[in-house]
Amino acid sequence: MLEKFKNCKDLIMKHTSILTIVLIAISLIVGSCGTSSLSVQILVPAEITVPSNLKKIVVINRSLPAKEARVNNIVEGVLTGEGIQVDREASYKCLDGMANVIVNSPRYEIVVPQNLDLRGTGTSVFPEPLEWKTVAEICKENGADALVALETFDSNSGLRYESQEKTKTVNNQTIKYIEHMALMDIDIEAGWRIYDPAKKEIIDQNKFIDGQGWKGVGENKDNAFKNLPAKRACISDAGYYAGQQYGYRISPVWVWVPRSYYSRGHDDFKDAKYKARAKEWDRFAEICQRHVADADMKIAGRACYNMALVNEIQGNLETALEWATKAYSDFHLKNARDYINNLKDRIYDQQKLEKQLE
Repeated sequence: MLEKFKNCKDLIMKHTSILTIVLIAISLIVGSCGTSSLSVQILVPAEITVPSNLKKIVVINRSLPAKEARVNNIVEGVLTGEGIQVDREASYKCLDGMANVIVNSPRYEIVVPQNLDLRGTGTSVFPEPLEWKTVAEICKENGADALVALETFDSNSGLRYESQEKTKTVNNQTIKYIEHMALMDIDIEAGWRIYDPAKKEIIDQNKFIDGQGWKGVGENKDNAFKNLPAKRACISDAGYYAGQQYGYRISPVWVWVPRSYYSRGHDDFKDAKYKARAKEWDRFAEICQRHVADADMKIAGRACYNMALVNEIQGNLETALEWATKAYSDFHLKNARDYINNLKDRIYDQQKLEKQLE
């Protein structure tokens, strides 16, 4: 029943936590194979390729309700207990989430005008597209090539209660107790459009439906619910996260990925480990290069694998693939097989990136 439950903290912290867990797992699993682990930052392509001539974008919030719909939104907020204008605040957080992804990407220049008031449905239903005259005027005023609009924003929340029997040790005795859990689920629907005023074309229209969850734990049901964070803040956080998802759709982003290299099997590999920790990759390569034709197949395979890693880190993906393939095909290093697939994926992504960053 908890498959939807996720901790909605800041995404960078989330990625860092996941990466830490992965690296620890890798260290435990492959430690006996004589490897060490590290993380490598790579640029991954956007989900879609926006025309490369659209380099500067203006981002606006059009999800707020028109005057005639405001009363309905206020009534809905009162009935659902979400508070008046909660979605309004969260929609601007959604815009912030998307904009912050773009700012940290090499793809676009972005501008977010502060005094622009355009209205939509105030619900999850897309409004009619903006008139092209309006799009052209906004882009001209902001020196932008395209307009990105948050067209719809809607949140729904729900509370659940669960309990489970657990055990703890007190004075060397195992004691059973009941853990009481209050669960808050928040679903966000955010709809976006990208307008190209020059071609009078909507480049993308997409709606993200995303669920996030929070948990409160207490000694009884009432305490569990009291330990939940404020719903208003959670909806804003969920809105920010939803905005980030659209940023990933249209813009390349930097991510950290786990990698391993051989640090045992030969005294030189132990030395190479310190070069890797110091990020002295040229010296790391010099050490490993000595052993790529070693009479011992295991040592030669590990040296070739390490050469693949250093070439990936230095951006030489095709050369990295050649070394990894050599490690697997010539020296039967089984660990190289998965790395070969990773490198093939990176080469494919690199081709997409080059097109997206033209």
